Amino acid sequence: MKLKEEFEQFYKDIRIDGEQNTLIQKRTTLESEIKDKLPEIMGDHDIELKKSEIRMIDQGSYKYNTTIRSTVVDRDVAVMIPLDIEANPDPRKIKGYLRDSIDIAVRTVQIKEPCVRAAYYKDGEEYLHIDLPLYAQDGDSVYLARGKEYGSYSWERADPDGLNDDLCGMINGNAQLRRVICYLKKWKNEHYASSVSDHEIPPSIGLTYLACDCFEAQSTDDGDNDLLALQKTVQNICNRFLITQDYSGNITSASISRYLTVQPYTDVFEKMKDSSSSYMITFYKRLCVAKDNLTNAVNVESDHDAAEYVVKVLGDEFEVPPKPAANKTAQINREHSFG
Repeated sequence: MKLKEEFEQFYKDIRIDGEQNTLIQKRTTLESEIKDKLPEIMGDHDIELKKSEIRMIDQGSYKYNTTIRSTVVDRDVAVMIPLDIEANPDPRKIKGYLRDSIDIAVRTVQIKEPCVRAAYYKDGEEYLHIDLPLYAQDGDSVYLARGKEYGSYSWERADPDGLNDDLCGMINGNAQLRRVICYLKKWKNEHYASSVSDHEIPPSIGLTYLACDCFEAQSTDDGDNDLLALQKTVQNICNRFLITQDYSGNITSASISRYLTVQPYTDVFEKMKDSSSSYMITFYKRLCVAKDNLTNAVNVESDHDAAEYVVKVLGDEFEVPPKPAANKTAQINREHSFG
């Protein structure tokens, strides 16, 4: 089967299988500090909170086991607390209390729009951050604290447990789908490495959902065919875009949507589309280039040539096997035919 061993090795090379000890230690320390300090800080502002009422929820790629290696390790751990949001209408204040519970010299703590971020640096370079989305459990409803330290803010309906159940239900037990998701995330890292705006980059949850929706399992008697599965998945994603073109065939708009099936039922690509119409066009064009290269990889005869096309999609870490040796018998026959 074409490039079977190369894809197997590539997956081993890019995947992070579980948390490294450094990350476990920092996550555990943060959880301990939050549970020890946040109730006291909340109490100073006349908000009752017991340590036992604080719940930490794994989110993101570590929860779905789709984490790949990158320059900066990114971890999501939600913080859930019981809270009356009518009595506490400004989520920025509550996020400020969460920040204060972990704001010590060994880390840089910042209030981001969807979370509180604890970042870690070495020699002036960030190497790890842990994002802490803050959720309020108000009766039977859950709300995400949105807003930076200054500016607009809101309590947004949410369902972090339902989101985890939804994605884990699709991914768990499907090893090839999990690998395809990791390949797509590696494609994103390769082709958006120079991006400066967060909303310019397709969100990981968006790529994950699109992969789940568009995945086609591919295998033979020799096992899974990841090259063909990735090619089919990318092709299906490209086909889901709504495209408009001018009379010269130039793409003037491109759009794709994927709505959450749990609260708040929003389109995961909404901020990308609202930020600039060009972001979606770029997203579509880059995916189409990936589709074309993967299609070429499927159709060429030699593994060497196929891998050369895959490298254009997944980067230089993908191993390119040597060119096949020339068929000496055929060469001798050609020489005698002139003779």
